[in-house]
Amino acid sequence: MTRAALLCGAAALAAAAPAASQAPPLTASVSLSSSRAGATPVTVRLVLAYQMQCGYPGPGPLVVVFPAGERLPARMPASAVLLDGRAAPAVGVSGHSVRIGFRAPPQVMCDVLTIGRLEVVFTRDARLGNPPRAGGYRLGVTKGVSSAAAPFAIRPA
Repeated sequence: MTRAALLCGAAALAAAAPAASQAPPLTASVSLSSSRAGATPVTVRLVLAYQMQCGYPGPGPLVVVFPAGERLPARMPASAVLLDGRAAPAVGVSGHSVRIGFRAPPQVMCDVLTIGRLEVVFTRDARLGNPPRAGGYRLGVTKGVSSAAAPFAIRPA
């Protein structure tokens, strides 16, 4: 086989192989137990959709960045953050960022890649408080190299 034929074959294989950058993006939506300005404590429910292997959300951490007006405690118990209904293994707060650790992967995993859904709930025990002013806000989320923003509205008290 000639060198040109090998190069053409390699180029065709590279074009046919899905690139990591072609993975569906991370998407996020958020809902609050109260949208009143200054309300506290508020339950925050964040729903993420992204490519998962066999429904496993992947390695952590997940970083959630709240808007500057949001009130967060200096510390948050891991039991106050639920990942698909179960307490997060680890939670750390730094300013308006909350870093959430994930569980270890299962011992045996299949090879199916599909869009999965992860629900993250900051319970009342997280002691979050809405911004004091009405308006539009965004919650930022980063997982690995992917990020998304989820808009939400705060209405007057």
